[in-house]
Formats: sequence, structure tokens, C-alpha cells
Amino acid sequence: MKTYFFILVFILSLTTSCKSEKKAELPIATVELPLHNKRVLILGNSITQHGHYVDFIEYYLRKQYTDNQLDIISIGLSSETISGTSEDQREYPRPNVRTRLDKALTEIKPDLVIACYGMNDGNYHPLDSLRFQEYKTGISELKTKVEGINAQLILMTPTIFDPNPIEERVSKDGEKHEYWHPYYKYNDVLEAYADWLLSIETDALQVIDLHHHLGPILAEMKTIKADSTFIPDGVHPNKIGHLYMAQKILKDLYPEISIEHPIAEIEFLKIDSLYSLVSKRRELRSEGWRNYVGYTKNGETIKWDSISATKTEVEKLDKAIENLLSK
Repeated sequence: MKTYFFILVFILSLTTSCKSEKKAELPIATVELPLHNKRVLILGNSITQHGHYVDFIEYYLRKQYTDNQLDIISIGLSSETISGTSEDQREYPRPNVRTRLDKALTEIKPDLVIACYGMNDGNYHPLDSLRFQEYKTGISELKTKVEGINAQLILMTPTIFDPNPIEERVSKDGEKHEYWHPYYKYNDVLEAYADWLLSIETDALQVIDLHHHLGPILAEMKTIKADSTFIPDGVHPNKIGHLYMAQKILKDLYPEISIEHPIAEIEFLKIDSLYSLVSKRRELRSEGWRNYVGYTKNGETIKWDSISATKTEVEKLDKAIENLLSK
């Protein structure tokens, strides 16, 4: 089994790693830095709370652009939606980002907001017009409020659902659907959400299409080995899945940075000191700001009175990162 896995890893490494093209090849004056020199707020569900794709993005940007300020705050919250809908069987409703959005915008004061919702919004049911409309309403409200503070909004399509690893507990047509028994064709629902987001893209509203980027990668893996996946629980991408997400985000925002062999790159990052510091900083800062903004989940409200302690600890990590990059 292990031998087969490493063969798979090797083959995929040849086709899909991280190489940053030399900064000197592009005149500095012509390079756009969409996430630099501004405050960036990232909103999302548990995939964003796990935060690995944010770590990867910040790591590669810090390596490539050492002289430019990077200020990214991600406050993803597990179970959250933007639709405000929940499965009927839940004891408590899912958190709704719209209940904390005003506070987040007021306290964090972002210049750019990036949001990734959809995975929880269909509630793991077949496509339903009412749920879908609530999703559209939530996206519209987010857009209005972000524009209201003169900030930019970038939307990301939902990632993908893989029923294969959890085939023993997926639900079929006519059966009861919920998180622990998701609809076996739930990826079709996510595709509908993704396609709608893409349909509202304009020059002023960018949409990064994670869904249609990840789908072919997973399909290719399964042609090599049928039970291969980077979504072991069907919903949450593992670290390599997060690196595939970062690959697409960087491709759209910073095309001069290419992640050509993600699987091989993951092994390198395990021993990279800069990545370790960046990840620790992101996790610390995310927890602090998420709790300072506040949220209610499973009947419990979390709200910190101060962000000062978090800022102090982050400053220490900033110095450590600066010292490492200056060597």
C-alpha cells in the first residue's frame, strides 16, 4: 500500500511544484501586487479556519517580495455560512457570517476582502432553490457592505466534495440529508454555486475559481488510483489540497509565482523555517482577531475584550521573520 502511494506521489509530482520565477525578470514598476501594501481580510468556513492555504500564499509572497508590506488577517469560522441556512437536524443553527460582518469590517478596516463560502451553504442537500437564493442574497449583502467601506471584494468559488472516502455514510435521493450523511451528488450543488459566482464576475468583482481548478486535479488522481483523494473526509481538503488552492489563488493574483510540483513542495515546507514562522503567525493572528470580532456557535458566544496581547505576540514573530529573511 505504501509503495503504491509513493508511486502515485511521484507521478503526480511530475505533472503538477513551487518555483518562484526570478523577481528581476519583471520590471518592478510593472508588477501588480494585489495583496501587498494594504490590509486584507479573508472570510470563510472551516477550510479557511484551518488556514493552510493562507499560510502557503503568505509564505510564497514573503519569499518573492521581501521589501513589500503584507498584512493578511484570516478569520474563517468552522460550520459558517453566508446564506444563514442550516440542516433541520442541527441542535443549533450554523453560524452566519452576516452576524459578524459589520464588526469585522469596523474593527479590521480592510482595504480588500476575500471570501470563500458555499461548502456549508447547500446544507449537504440536493440543489434547493430557496437555499440557493439565500446564498445569492448573502453574497449580495457582502458585496454591498464591502463596497460601503470603499474596499475591494474578491470571491472564491467553493472547493469540491468527494463522496468516495465516505461512501458508507452518504445519502441518496429520497433519504435524509445532513452533514454526517451528505447527498452523494453534493458536488453538483457546489458546481451550481460556483457557476453562479462566475456569472456575476465583472471588472470590479474578481472571482477565483477554486472549484473547477480542483476538480480536474482530483479526477486525474483517481485515474491513477481509484480511491485517491486530497479530501479524506469528503469535505475538508488536506494540506496538499490547500496547496492546490493556493496554487490557483497565486496563479490568478500573482502569475509570476508558479507552484509547479505541489506534492514535492509539501515535503520541503515541512522543514522550512520561514514557513513554520508564517504558519504560527497566521494561526495566532487568526484566533486573536476571530475572537476579538466575536461570534456565536453551538449556543456559545465568544468575544474577547482586547486584541493587544495578540498584537504583541505577532510583533515578536514579525521580528523573527524579518531576521530570517534578512540573512
